Amino acid sequence: MRVIAGKARGMRLECPPGDDVRPAADMARQALFNILREYVSGTTVLDLFAGAGTVGIEALSRGAAHCVFVEKSPQAIAWLEKNLAHTRLAEFAEILQRDAFRCVERLKTLGLRFDMVHLGPPFPMWHDIDCKRALIGLLDEIAGADLLAPDAALAAQHEPTVELPTETKRLTRFDLRRYGRNAYTFYELKKPSHDGELQSERDEAPSSVEPRTG
Repeated sequence: MRVIAGKARGMRLECPPGDDVRPAADMARQALFNILREYVSGTTVLDLFAGAGTVGIEALSRGAAHCVFVEKSPQAIAWLEKNLAHTRLAEFAEILQRDAFRCVERLKTLGLRFDMVHLGPPFPMWHDIDCKRALIGLLDEIAGADLLAPDAALAAQHEPTVELPTETKRLTRFDLRRYGRNAYTFYELKKPSHDGELQSERDEAPSSVEPRTG
């Protein structure tokens, strides 16, 4: 697995063996950054369930100013640190070793506003109804904790057979793409309407959701 584009283009990224850490495949990462290219250069990125850091490192290589990696596994963090050192991107990174479900209060102490959030949990978590509810709740919690820039984009990676809600309490879906064994559901903050309710700026525009297969 290699960095696809940017200043670290072509550099090899190492991942621990086994299924505990499942890095985003090259095709999925390329698709992700094709959609979110405007959210990368000079921005601040949050990579949840970061694993060996393939997504966050790709963002840094493409010009992100800073990335916070949240990962609880010491083994995965060791590989993440190795990859950051190898790509010479460590100075732009911050690693939080903790459970992603319990990271919000710590994130609030950093004083950062994130332009892009990547949520990449192990795929089996999406098939457990309680875990799925908690993952969606985590995105909503981040959205309600004053951690996001007004035009932030949030990308949840999952299997193509998994369906995520079009809306949550604070977020609305603006795109859905399927690529091989991976899919991404993209969310943005709902905007306050004139009567105080939250809605998306895209509510009155034709939907941009065009699921793709293959």
